[in-house]
Amino acid sequence: MSDISLISGANHGKASARGVRIWDLPVRLFHWGLVAGVSTALVTGFLAEEWYLYIHNWAGYTIAFLISFRLIWGFFGSKYARFASFIFTPKETIGHIKEFARGNSAHYSGHNPAGALMVFALLAVLLLLTVSGVIILGGQENLGALAGFVSFEIGAFLVEIHELLAWSLMLLIIAHVAGMIIESRISGENLARAMVTGNKKDASNQPITMPVSTIVLRAVVIAAIVGGAGFALYQKYSAVPASGLVKLVPNETYNSECGDCHYAYHPSLLPRSSWQGIMANLENHFGEDASLDAETVKSLSAWLNENSSEIWDTEAANNLRKVSPKAPLSISETPYWQSRHSEINKNVFKQTNIGTKGNCIACHSDAKTGRFDDAAISIPPPKPNT
Repeated sequence: MSDISLISGANHGKASARGVRIWDLPVRLFHWGLVAGVSTALVTGFLAEEWYLYIHNWAGYTIAFLISFRLIWGFFGSKYARFASFIFTPKETIGHIKEFARGNSAHYSGHNPAGALMVFALLAVLLLLTVSGVIILGGQENLGALAGFVSFEIGAFLVEIHELLAWSLMLLIIAHVAGMIIESRISGENLARAMVTGNKKDASNQPITMPVSTIVLRAVVIAAIVGGAGFALYQKYSAVPASGLVKLVPNETYNSECGDCHYAYHPSLLPRSSWQGIMANLENHFGEDASLDAETVKSLSAWLNENSSEIWDTEAANNLRKVSPKAPLSISETPYWQSRHSEINKNVFKQTNIGTKGNCIACHSDAKTGRFDDAAISIPPPKPNT
């Protein structure tokens, strides 16, 4: 049954046996689009490996778009989509919840007071989640529209808040689904199906009165404005250089002298004190003699000191700066490295296409830049007979 048939003159006088059109198409698309976006964000946030971060990010952008659209549609949408149709007083809300607890529920064409409260709670939590997520992405990962404006410290501070909001969202979702199931049983109406078809029982017999053409046109215009503005802002501010990154002047001597024996580690992966310790004891360089002439040692030491972890504000630099007291010169002995690699089987590092724990470039395609983005992680599969 189309929206047109439900708002035609023939349907104004009597209710269809299938109910009347309450939820317009944009509301239904928003609802199920949000279900898909939130499900993807929760799965990739809680269960997926770090390198699926880019999927988590795009799920977040999708949610941000949907929330922005719904906030505007709440003022310019059809009758039951508007916030004005489901704003209740605290007294009405409490009274409805008490009756609901007794197994009674008055019929409402649109959202009832408890449902309205859930809508606003979900919108608020999702809005906070997307905002905090963008800040974390910019501060911790040096990615996104805020990478040029947010420090690692601010991004790291919001991580626990973001996780707390995610857990709060899960509790709200559980409460929402449970409430919908109970309400459906009490009222004898399948509310989930109503959000698919748009049709509900309506005692007042007043379906959506806004023409379908108007609904579609408004929704398309609002979606285009929200999407266009969001994309333009993202493009504009993403072009700003990330605040945590430093323009590193390549040092060919370092690349040749150190890279001849092992991967030439990015200078941001250790603090000055560790680099000074390494350069001062090259004759016993992790069990090998890596001695260099005094002039080369002086030149490399200066370059490493100028580009050590204290200079960078990346996630890797900030965390690897805290070295192990027992092995202050070793990157792979730092608490952060140990924590991030704890779930990787030790045999992985023995693969011929990896070789050692120190071969960062084997799994981190951006290791030479010092970024070490989660999305750039790709552990190569073992070759036959390795």
